[in-house]
Amino acid sequence: MCTSWRSAAAKETYSAKSKAPWLMAHACDQIIEFCSPFGGRTYQVKSPGTQARTLSPPGWILVSSPDGEYRIFNPLSRVIIELLTLEKRCHKPPLCVQLDWLLRHKSGRPRIDRIALSSSPSLSRSYAVMITMNWDRGHRCLAFHRSGEDAWTVVSDPVFWPSVLQLIHYDGLFVALDEQNHIMTLNEEERRMEPRLALGQNVEGRPYLVECSGSLLVAWKMMGDVDRFRVFEVDLEKGTQEEVKSLGNTSLFLNDNSCYSCFSMEFDATSCLPGLKPNHVYFTDYANYRREKKTRSYSMDNRKVETFSDPRDYRSQWFQFDF
Repeated sequence: MCTSWRSAAAKETYSAKSKAPWLMAHACDQIIEFCSPFGGRTYQVKSPGTQARTLSPPGWILVSSPDGEYRIFNPLSRVIIELLTLEKRCHKPPLCVQLDWLLRHKSGRPRIDRIALSSSPSLSRSYAVMITMNWDRGHRCLAFHRSGEDAWTVVSDPVFWPSVLQLIHYDGLFVALDEQNHIMTLNEEERRMEPRLALGQNVEGRPYLVECSGSLLVAWKMMGDVDRFRVFEVDLEKGTQEEVKSLGNTSLFLNDNSCYSCFSMEFDATSCLPGLKPNHVYFTDYANYRREKKTRSYSMDNRKVETFSDPRDYRSQWFQFDF
């Protein structure tokens, strides 16, 4: 069954209380499809752009247009917000010199690679947006702006800054994880990034940043032929990490493409989600060498990996609706 999300029946199907996860894929002709992994129901939403990506907080999607403009929108409330053009930037020396160098050497039009919001624009008119801005030839930088400002504030070196793998907002801070496994946070007053800690000592794999029940977790998908995860709780103030053996009554939902956000869900007496279990890691697994298109689950109890669903589209990613 495939219907429009605008229909009353579709809105009634989604329970905001359960925060049930869906699978999202950008179809064609500016259409985004949401598929329920529980009953196979599929709903379509007209997108105000292309190349849809999820972001934190849950419920919001980043889309772009052919002319390089970006918007964020909420498919449930249908709220659409235009982002500032990436050409509007402000920065402190010596960043201005480096950005001028990029423009002189024709590094192409900048584009958004990662994005996070401080809060839902539907709930507050005062919110902040942070992005990673990429150019051709591998140049990139971090930038942010608050609602009402007229320019992006650049806060990192655009020439030598490492690639950012994950970007979220946690406990009042924008938190970034780079390709060197360093976690840093934005000091908004001084308009710069501050290092917090280095991950990965004695751990090899792919890290994911996730907020879970008020804590900041790093879930590692370990290297090897067998899918296995290790989870650590990070303390930004102390600069420490401690391994978590159990997620308790919570599960994590990780997306294979780090352009997309990850999230957690807590199970309680009102949760009625067939097939979903607490203390699991749900992840998309579209590795080319396996020639499979599966979403899988990893049990933190017994380390068992099971196939959870077989999505219709290999580009499908976990998505959590919210207003």
